[in-house]
Amino acid sequence: MNRRLETVFLLFFASGFAGLIYESVWSHYLKLFLGHAAYAQTVVLVVFIGGLALGGWLCARVATRVRNPLRVYAMVEGAIGLIALVFHAVFVAATEWGYATALPATCDPASTFCAAQWLIAALLLAPQSILLGATFPLMSSAVLRLEPTRPGHHIASLYFLNSLGAVLGVLASAFLLIPAVGLPGTLQSAGALNLVLALAAVLLSKSAPGPLAVSQMASAAPAAESRTLIRFLLVTACLTGLSSFIYEIVWIRMLSLVLGASTNAFELMLASFILGLALGGYWIRARIDRLGDPVRFLARVQIAMGVAALATVVLYNISFDLMAWFLSAVTRTTGGFILFNLASTLIALAVMLPATIFAGMTLPLITYRLLRSSEGERSLGLVYSVNTAGAIVGVLVAVHLLIVELGLHGALVVGAGIDVALGVVLLARFRAGASARDMRLPAVAAGLLIFLALAIFSDIDLRRSSSGVFRTGAARIAPSVAIIYHRDGKTATIDVLDDSLDRAIRTNGKPDASLAMKPGRRPVGDEVTMMLLAVLPLGHAPEAKTAAVIGFGSGMSTSLLLASPNLARVDSIEIEPAIIEGARNFQPVVDPAYKDPRSHIVIDDAKSYFARGRERYDIIVSEPSNPWVSGVASLFTEEFYKRLAVSLNEGGVMAQWLHTYEMDEATLASIIAALQKTFPDFTVYSTIDSDIVVVARKGAAPGRFDAKVLEWPAVKAFAGRLKLGDLDAIDRRVLGSAASVRAVFKAYNAAANSDYYPIVDLQSARTRFLQARVTALTDMQMSPLPLLEMLDGSFRPSARRPESYAWALTDAAAMTAWSLRDAALGERAAGASAEFSDTHHIAAQLVELWATACPAALPFDQVLPHLVSIAGASAHLSKSSAVEMWKRLGDSGCARRISATDRAWLDLFAAVAARDPDNMSAIGATLLEATRGTRSAATEYAFLATLAGHVCRGRAAPAEVLFEQGSRDWLRPGMHVLELRYLYFLSHDPAAQHAAGAACVTAAR
Repeated sequence: MNRRLETVFLLFFASGFAGLIYESVWSHYLKLFLGHAAYAQTVVLVVFIGGLALGGWLCARVATRVRNPLRVYAMVEGAIGLIALVFHAVFVAATEWGYATALPATCDPASTFCAAQWLIAALLLAPQSILLGATFPLMSSAVLRLEPTRPGHHIASLYFLNSLGAVLGVLASAFLLIPAVGLPGTLQSAGALNLVLALAAVLLSKSAPGPLAVSQMASAAPAAESRTLIRFLLVTACLTGLSSFIYEIVWIRMLSLVLGASTNAFELMLASFILGLALGGYWIRARIDRLGDPVRFLARVQIAMGVAALATVVLYNISFDLMAWFLSAVTRTTGGFILFNLASTLIALAVMLPATIFAGMTLPLITYRLLRSSEGERSLGLVYSVNTAGAIVGVLVAVHLLIVELGLHGALVVGAGIDVALGVVLLARFRAGASARDMRLPAVAAGLLIFLALAIFSDIDLRRSSSGVFRTGAARIAPSVAIIYHRDGKTATIDVLDDSLDRAIRTNGKPDASLAMKPGRRPVGDEVTMMLLAVLPLGHAPEAKTAAVIGFGSGMSTSLLLASPNLARVDSIEIEPAIIEGARNFQPVVDPAYKDPRSHIVIDDAKSYFARGRERYDIIVSEPSNPWVSGVASLFTEEFYKRLAVSLNEGGVMAQWLHTYEMDEATLASIIAALQKTFPDFTVYSTIDSDIVVVARKGAAPGRFDAKVLEWPAVKAFAGRLKLGDLDAIDRRVLGSAASVRAVFKAYNAAANSDYYPIVDLQSARTRFLQARVTALTDMQMSPLPLLEMLDGSFRPSARRPESYAWALTDAAAMTAWSLRDAALGERAAGASAEFSDTHHIAAQLVELWATACPAALPFDQVLPHLVSIAGASAHLSKSSAVEMWKRLGDSGCARRISATDRAWLDLFAAVAARDPDNMSAIGATLLEATRGTRSAATEYAFLATLAGHVCRGRAAPAEVLFEQGSRDWLRPGMHVLELRYLYFLSHDPAAQHAAGAACVTAAR
């Protein structure tokens, strides 16, 4: 092979690398505009693949008239590169015009179809897609004109190298470029590569090669039969493209249940699929020119591909056990995550490779045979165009018909049946003069029998597919759990599981909502989250008339919103129809969502719905699935929050659900930063320790929760069942305001999550694997000093003994605080049991003994650590209750006998109880001077109290001195880092310090 030809092959490898970067990134872009609903995903594929088909067809039309195909190829690569450099700016301008003008004027808000939206998307993508479709035929012509003696080898090599480049392009895009430079930078990088390829192709094309001269293959068949063969081979190219895309879509849906439905997993699956195609091209390239009858070989390949595709079900069921074993063996570290991705790739390859290797042989075989027919050079573009046209049909049929009507297994059977049928027809109809024996009928019969056996007797094991093994590490659900609903929907697989006590709806194996359905059964934590997602925004906007809910789940949040006597309409926007169908299994608990005439269920993608809708709402509740699920992270971006604000009436309330499990602080900070750009003032509530709700108001502060909503009959009944039916239960769930949350997360300096710089989408699969958890907000709430009450004004401790389940740490802390208060006052609430940990139980006994008996064997220095423990717990008492408790202890007979220095400790605890910043800093300073060089829980308490008093009063100089001396003189290593970070931010940010001072004055009154 000459050096010029080798260089041309290298160019096409690089072209495949850039081409798959485009497909990946353009899909991200168009999904931002079209949404992630099934019809939108279809449009992305149809426009992209349709453009490829049109580009190939146009090349076929002019193939023989192109004098220098390498020169034309250079022009095409250059055009692709130039468009890539300006695509982002064009996309932003076009979509903003669409949102502002075209969509509101032309789209029906009640319909999921909007012709203008589809047309804008098609016009954005079509030019690049058509140009990309022209690259393979042009490069094939160039290669075969340069060296026509081994046409089969060269065509297969081009398929192999382009596909191999595509594999690397997918991986580079997902794991290197997008994380480093975002979507715009990734496109521009690919565009720069195309321009380099164009320049190289121009240099190689200075001398035009001669016309293509490939000899026709000898055939004993008459001319009419030869023409029939040509037509049927084109039909085969079309149908094998159709079946291959059925396989791709079905396999990706199947493997999402094993690997997780994250963007990372999708890219690994796509790379595995393309790698199989590349290996098929590589295997056939050294053999294709020696085949006596490529048609008969193609027939056997088609049969083998169909059988191998259907056999993947057996491998697929085993893959759940492989993933469970792997997760039990690997550590949840960053290195383990790399191994997890490697294991995911190996599982995807094991499932996909056998069939895709055969698929990678088909187009080289068909192209080679047609090239050596009367079609000649035209076949290069024709085969490519009809194959991609078949792929379009495969996408439409798989997504909108086969999966929905037949399920994943049924869709796979149809795709495999197409390939097997093609192989049988090719063998029976086009024998090239061979005898029946030459057809190897026993082998064909064996293939058919295996196909039928697999179609009839193999199926997807639902107890495995619903297990969520990628999260739980369990390959199967427990034998006691019943699957009462299963459906493969357009966008996800939905299951409803029942263990006779609780019922859960799962999306791709991941639980989205759980309810305790059995009468008398204690509620589950999900019910608290679903209740508060409805009740919190209602409490901030009790007079609201209209509401929208993003994500249906079990239907509970929608049902509780409908408890409002003032709401005239509640629209629930859900992407997957099977969720609506499956959630019926939660009736009658969620009957209002289905039966109340004010309830309207809309099947649509939320981004698309709010972009083109004319509706305006007083409340929007956003409770989509977890951000690590592919596509969902775009519902947590600054662009989406801007879109939501447009759909809110002035003064309207937005409630955003967020999870703190499988999430790290930096990722959560990125979401908060995105939200804060549109809603600068908000309040964060905890529901259970792993879930939070952010409540914000358009154009104003969220304000105070109005307790009257808790008296509405349906709310009162449900909240009473959860023991959350009083204002105290709501107030103690406050984790902070925008100012305190900003202070907590300031150290991470997180950029806002964006459509074009998708930080959350890129990080959330990793944090899910690491089982990360954000504890910073609850840690601040659990501080031994009432910092959020004093400096933020948001948290309000319990004014009376809570009667609640311990749904969150704050509930348990409030119960403990009241039990300690009762013990200190010598009281016992009727029917109340002490909520003590071992530490607090010992503390209560010793302090009570010391306060009442003053035993000589129990000096103050031994009691002090226990007093500090009680003081920390009393931060969860209201001011009046805390003052009462410390007054009782301070007035005890033993307290009157201790030294002045020891007495100062009791005075400090009383000052904190009274939220008195001046006495906190004054008494604390005295104690710190007396204990300099001592590091204990007591000195740390005194240090924080003193520092908080200075920050509260805006005394920057003494606060700065304490910051410098704290770790040296009073603080143990690693202790109270969060509180120090919080207080440091307040003391160095003028606006935050001013707000903290105002809150402190209020708390001290």
